[in-house]
Amino acid sequence: MDYISPKDVYEIRIASLVSNVDKDVIIELYQPLIGSLASVLYLTLLKQKRNEDDDSIVFTHEQLLSLTQVSSGNLLTARHALEGVGLLRTYLKEFEGERYYIYMLYAPKTPKEFFDDVLFKGLMIQAIGEKETKRLAMHYRVDLVIPEEFKEISASFVDVFNPNYDDASFRKNINSSIVGHESGRVKISFNYDLFFKYIETNSQIITSSFLKRELKEVERLAALFGLDEKTMAVIVIDEYRGDKTPHLDFASIAERAKEQIRYPHLQSKVASKKSQVSGDGILVQKIHLMEKTSPADWLKLLQNNTKVASSDLDIVNNLSSDYGFSNGVINAITDYVLTKNDNILSKKYCEKIASSLARERVETAIDAMNYLNKISLGNKSKKHIPVKKIEESTKPEPSQSTISDEEMEDIFSMFDKKGGK
Repeated sequence: MDYISPKDVYEIRIASLVSNVDKDVIIELYQPLIGSLASVLYLTLLKQKRNEDDDSIVFTHEQLLSLTQVSSGNLLTARHALEGVGLLRTYLKEFEGERYYIYMLYAPKTPKEFFDDVLFKGLMIQAIGEKETKRLAMHYRVDLVIPEEFKEISASFVDVFNPNYDDASFRKNINSSIVGHESGRVKISFNYDLFFKYIETNSQIITSSFLKRELKEVERLAALFGLDEKTMAVIVIDEYRGDKTPHLDFASIAERAKEQIRYPHLQSKVASKKSQVSGDGILVQKIHLMEKTSPADWLKLLQNNTKVASSDLDIVNNLSSDYGFSNGVINAITDYVLTKNDNILSKKYCEKIASSLARERVETAIDAMNYLNKISLGNKSKKHIPVKKIEESTKPEPSQSTISDEEMEDIFSMFDKKGGK
């Protein structure tokens, strides 16, 4: 399970020079994409590194949580945002029950690289609109055109220094790792083999008919909307126009991709008979399942793998479209409401809880469970343990263990006996 404990330690390394102009780029260009918390996290890590007395200093996440004044769940979300845009790479080593991170910071793209990148430019237009994006781009415009009546008279390097290349100084080799201006690469993992295989199996489309630029656009849209190869193949098959040129209408494909984002539980992903979980705590395993399971499958799991009522699917659909919650948060809401409302999924009850979580800006299942646990218990009981404390005290195993559907039911029954809901 991917989580951050205050006890985990980390060190910071710099992979690139970061100038004051780069910091402006973070705020002006990257912040609309990754949010203010991720921007603050980047600048905080950079400042911590600059303040180090030596390169061997390590920090605890407790210090970082104190500096940023956010929950561990939101901090993890911010870290993922930095990783997604190539500003941060994270490395983890686990030994003797301890977790040691290395955070490698990269410089942002130059303004030219940013606006030349179709992914970043497209995300910016989506975030702030085309007009505002063009206005920002104008901030970084340079005028390189010199009127013809002007003649360059600049001195050359040789004119000024007149170097003697036979001198031994020019043959010296200085072995050192000098930091330059290096931007981190954005990871886009799109498997064309899976994409083509699904198209060939489920349609009469000849895959060789796709142009290279069309495939690049398919890959771009998949990365932009976070869709897998099968989902993109389904969309392309439906939108393919064999009697027209071009064969693909990417405006229509983009709209279909947006629908997948609005209704994540409708994506065509086959549920596995077994779930992968890590960690040795009952509650940790349940939260892990919440994060990894679609809302439709979660409801199905809670009712012994029977068909979910369409009215219940409408409720989770509204939680996704109206509030923009992740699957993990939606699952936490429905799980809580069913527990408190005699296994009846009330739309009004769900919306009331959702409004509270939205005001709290909850984004992860662990933070949703923390909040719901707090409002449920109040000050009446001291026997229950807050979700966060269980999360922090439970050390996940390095490898994952596989559990069956029957074992998952045992998790829920054991969880009920422990009073975890």
